[in-house]
Amino acid sequence: MKSIPQSVKNKIKPPIELFPILSNIKGYNTSKLADDIRTGFNVAVLSFPVNMAYALVAGLPISYGIFSGILVSIIGLIFCRSIYITFGPSNATAVMLLSTFAAAGMINEAQRMAVLPNILLCVGVFMAFISIFKLTFLISYISRTVIIAHVTSSALLIVVNQMRNLLGFTYQDNAAPISLIDNIITTIKSIDGTQISSVIMASITLAIFFPLKRFAKKLPAEGLTLIAVGVVCFLMCEYTNFDVERLRAITVSEWKLTVPDFTLLPIKETASLSIAITLLAIIEAFSIGKSLASQKADRLDTNQEVFSLGMANATSAFASATIASGSLTRSTLAVNSGAKTTMFNLFTALFTIVAMLLFGEAVSYIPKATLALIVVYTSVTLIKPAVIKVALKSTPSDAIVFLVTFLTGVFSTLDNAIIVGVIISILLFLRKASRPEIVEYEISDSGELEKVKDKTARADPEISIVHVEGNMFFGASDVLQNQIRRIAADPNLKVLILKLRNAINIDATSVLDLEELDRRMKASNRILLVCEIREDIMNILKKSGTVEKIGIDRLFENDENNATLSAAKAIRYAQKFLKDENPKLTIYTTKQISEN
Repeated sequence: MKSIPQSVKNKIKPPIELFPILSNIKGYNTSKLADDIRTGFNVAVLSFPVNMAYALVAGLPISYGIFSGILVSIIGLIFCRSIYITFGPSNATAVMLLSTFAAAGMINEAQRMAVLPNILLCVGVFMAFISIFKLTFLISYISRTVIIAHVTSSALLIVVNQMRNLLGFTYQDNAAPISLIDNIITTIKSIDGTQISSVIMASITLAIFFPLKRFAKKLPAEGLTLIAVGVVCFLMCEYTNFDVERLRAITVSEWKLTVPDFTLLPIKETASLSIAITLLAIIEAFSIGKSLASQKADRLDTNQEVFSLGMANATSAFASATIASGSLTRSTLAVNSGAKTTMFNLFTALFTIVAMLLFGEAVSYIPKATLALIVVYTSVTLIKPAVIKVALKSTPSDAIVFLVTFLTGVFSTLDNAIIVGVIISILLFLRKASRPEIVEYEISDSGELEKVKDKTARADPEISIVHVEGNMFFGASDVLQNQIRRIAADPNLKVLILKLRNAINIDATSVLDLEELDRRMKASNRILLVCEIREDIMNILKKSGTVEKIGIDRLFENDENNATLSAAKAIRYAQKFLKDENPKLTIYTTKQISEN
């Protein structure tokens, strides 16, 4: 048995690499180390407060956000090939997770914690499957408009949902609203329970946070705000009778093993609930990584990164952690900080652990209202009026997709919104793609080709030339057949010439349509000619046996060096078929040859 040459082996690569860290650390030096340490520190400073915030958004203990940040950084170190996607909890996936919990009827924190491992494991498995079988290309078929609408409705849901933490009230009758409209109604009914202490702390937070954001953009405003407000809250609570609802302390002892339990949430239901989260997380990571890689004129190995993200979520299912995705702010910060290798993830994890050990207990002095205000601010920044305007004004299809997705997010769950949006965008795409353009030409009185401007009967005899432009796949079959059938139905038509230079996506359905048209033409003593046939289309016609059925002499391949030669040959054949009827005809080829 012959061995495979080494040159061939080098070209044969698996869809994913199990441990790209081994190649990433080759040639590692002190210069790269310094850059990666600096990047890890910067990312950890940013991540610590926002990881808590996103856990709060999902309705989970804030410790789940911290543990997730540490764990997925380590997974990113091991499995990521590039520096362009930094894993961690994100705003979009957190609110999607909250919506999923609501759809599953998980109304309190304990229930959410119990079923979260099921969801994380399914999300991880789905991502691994998609990456191993190289299915990430399917993401490109999801309209950007769907994401714009989904992010907008998600941001509004976060804002409304966080009002109870911001103002310190609880929902009446232990309500568990699912949709945005339900949250608005429940909030209005419960707002009279607002606590003045929460309003005070929210006001103090606002007075510190906004100036930092406005005038000190290079500083970690979120972290500094939490520290400052925590100090104020400590002084007020320790030395006065002030009382406000606060976060719980974070301790290492909370980091425990968790195990999926499909008796709580059956695997079929878990899988259906996990599909939308998987799609959103992949889209989020995909768009972030592609954008940052392109800025560096680099290439992103999408399958590898999605596999890494899948491993991160699957591992999180067993480690008291929340859902992970690609984070735009963290990823951008990592690239701008000068990360050289994925080793920066290690230092992010180490610095986060140090922060947890040093400040974990102090977190108990941070008011919920403070974290809620930071979450609300971040969510409001996700709403982009200019981008929404583009989605609504570009095309009617985009407007429909945006409105359907957004309204589904308002009146139903967010997972339904993204699934409905994807389905609508694909249906509209197929509708547009299934309308090939049929342009008909005839021979004018002067003997030249001109477009047919009306549908009146032609003079006898007649040669009609039809340009087919666009898709000819099964979805376009009815439209294509109806238009060509109308042309072929004219009794004065003797020769029909199809030009396929700009026809794409020919499949078995369109091949059978051609054969049926040929049979109808022959049955009435007329002929079908096909010209400007590209090589790929001719191969399909040969493999399917259509060449023998229509006749090789009636099929004319395209000539790349002479754009009109193929059509000229078809028209000459038509003239011979008409014999003594011999219409006058002028044909202009790229060589400016004229024939009469």
